[in-house]
Amino acid sequence: MTVTQTIFNLDPDSLTGPLGAHHHARFVGQGPELLVHFATAPKGMDEGQHHSPLEAQARQRGWSLLTIVAQAGHDFRADAVIDLFDRCVDGAVFDPFEQTLFYGDEDGGYAALCYALAAPGARIVSVTPKAPARPPQARYLPDPANLAVASRIVWLQDPTYADAIAPDAAAQVLTTRFLAPQAEARLLRYGVLWTLLDGAMGDGVTPQVIYTGLRARRDDQRYIRRLLALCQPKGRQARAAVIAGSYAARSGHPRYRDTYNKLIEEHDLKGFLPI
Repeated sequence: MTVTQTIFNLDPDSLTGPLGAHHHARFVGQGPELLVHFATAPKGMDEGQHHSPLEAQARQRGWSLLTIVAQAGHDFRADAVIDLFDRCVDGAVFDPFEQTLFYGDEDGGYAALCYALAAPGARIVSVTPKAPARPPQARYLPDPANLAVASRIVWLQDPTYADAIAPDAAAQVLTTRFLAPQAEARLLRYGVLWTLLDGAMGDGVTPQVIYTGLRARRDDQRYIRRLLALCQPKGRQARAAVIAGSYAARSGHPRYRDTYNKLIEEHDLKGFLPI
């Protein structure tokens, strides 16, 4: 029996369905690479109705996909989620796969670090992992001894994120300031997420490729507005002028040109010229 046949012979019902009151699991078996994705359903949406935004791309790559969905406001430390991974260990569910990649952002990033222990040799992509609001149970913790069983850990760290946890010493750390919160949505918008996941599942992640991809946010108005808001405290007007002026020069957007000119006029920024 081939690996692919073994995967298709897995009972999807054993890995699909509610996990307690606030979590849901969904398994789609396709090929010998498995992506385990920890996702949070938007507020107001039942977690059982939420489909991973990664599903279509995983299907195109021929990857199998196990999605663990948490209702908004809940992390992935519930007993029912722990029980699912216990069943995966007891049933050797991950053994037939040639490669398994655990991925999540924020709460999901923390979960990816925790539950990869269930598949020794797995790879992990943890994006701006968020410390749990409540003390976690003593099992499936992202401590160095447990993370040592992973074959690769890629850790996107946002040092400006108040809930961030310190990276493990064994991880490949990529510093991505101002990426969180909603890091996954931003990585998708900038076209970087699948570069990251493909590299992690394949031959490795090249930092320069990721950083080059993230330069797309320089042309994202939402990102520019966020930076300008962070510059509002006294003493950062010159920095705000540089941000607004640079974006205005690239985009030709009159609002940011006006913001730039207003800043240099109101704060008498010597050396700045109107645009």
